[in-house]
Amino acid sequence: MNREELEQKYNFQYPEIYNQLAENKMLDWGETGPDWYLTVFPELKKNPPLLLFGYDIEIWNDHHFVTASIEEMSDDDDYRNVHPDYQFVPFAKNGAGDLYAFQFDLQNNGEVPITFIPHDDEEAEVLAGNLQDFIFCQLLEAVTEIDEDSMFYEDDEEELKQNLYNQLKTHEPYLKPAQVAILNSIYQRDIFEYTYKTPNGHSFEAEGLLTFDEVAEIVNREITFDHLHKKFNYSKC
Repeated sequence: MNREELEQKYNFQYPEIYNQLAENKMLDWGETGPDWYLTVFPELKKNPPLLLFGYDIEIWNDHHFVTASIEEMSDDDDYRNVHPDYQFVPFAKNGAGDLYAFQFDLQNNGEVPITFIPHDDEEAEVLAGNLQDFIFCQLLEAVTEIDEDSMFYEDDEEELKQNLYNQLKTHEPYLKPAQVAILNSIYQRDIFEYTYKTPNGHSFEAEGLLTFDEVAEIVNREITFDHLHKKFNYSKC
């Protein structure tokens, strides 16, 4: 099933920016397999596809995954028990199995919000008003915690910066000029250590180019959207 057939079957239309990403092969992370890191990744990182250096996210290029997720969520026996008023079309997931989805029931003038659907909770959260802002937020969050043992960053700050600038180069056509300028400025920083206090009062040490508090400040300043960070119960119960 191709993109157009998927849209027709489930009665939605992908936003234009998603179509552009697909046509420019920005959704293609190459053929998966045990040797992906050794054989595919070295070429991908020269011209990174969508959010290759994002934080714990896997972009789907295979419509089979999209179809399967839509079918699962509409199944009466699905554990999520999604209310029919919500129209979710997943396009990515994280390592825990949580989904990132377009929420078409909130669509407004062609702008389709991006919503986070956890695998173990009935409360979803609206992350951005459109895919462009979602990409920007993901690029910000990706540099809040830089694990020097990561297969993407390794223990080389120079390589880290090169990876980030390569990614910004391929993502620039899909971002606002102001967003590109902000990311460029952040990438010029040195990695630093900081302490972050969570909303429930816990603290942890991290190191990166940006703190979580700075991300929140940037997002609140740069993104205007009534439903931003809105949480809601998506189940029928």
